[in-house]
Amino acid sequence: MGVVKGVLLLILGASLYVASLVAVPVEEVRVEGLRHLSREAVLQTLRLAPGDPWLWVWGNRLRPLLENPWVAEAHLEKPALGQVVVRVRERRPFLPLETGDALAEDGVLLPQGAPLAPGPRVRGVGPLPREALLSLGRTFPQAREIRYTPAGFWVELEGATLFAPEAAYLLKYAQTARPKGRVFVYSWGVSQRP
Repeated sequence: MGVVKGVLLLILGASLYVASLVAVPVEEVRVEGLRHLSREAVLQTLRLAPGDPWLWVWGNRLRPLLENPWVAEAHLEKPALGQVVVRVRERRPFLPLETGDALAEDGVLLPQGAPLAPGPRVRGVGPLPREALLSLGRTFPQAREIRYTPAGFWVELEGATLFAPEAAYLLKYAQTARPKGRVFVYSWGVSQRP
């Protein structure tokens, strides 16, 4: 008798599983919040299309999408039978790099984001000092260019060029003066040339 119940439960479970695959298909998929990414690329990454079994669309499908540097957040909702809504918050490019990439406002490197970045152009030698560049970009949004080298940081403004061996010195200097000419900011003081 126990074997018969087990077989019946197995048949019932298999029937319910097959029914779940065909009974309620995905009829509509909305993707909201896109700026840079395309709807088709998002759906391909999620492996989601109309006709898929709606009951088996879960939030774990978002994992590959969240690995994309352009995606800051993503949420999957199922507001009604057959409907799926994917809400995406993309990162915003902030500082264009000479490589063609960009630094996002939160410091993530965005591939091919330079044309979309409104901040000062960034050039440099050595490892990318993300936090220092973001701070300088926010402090000097009107700058034409920010350069970094092992020796320090350069900020090119209209009518002024600033240099400091550490970004913190430039951040502090920006609070106190309107620069003109060539300005060198050190821990011990400021040197200015016309």
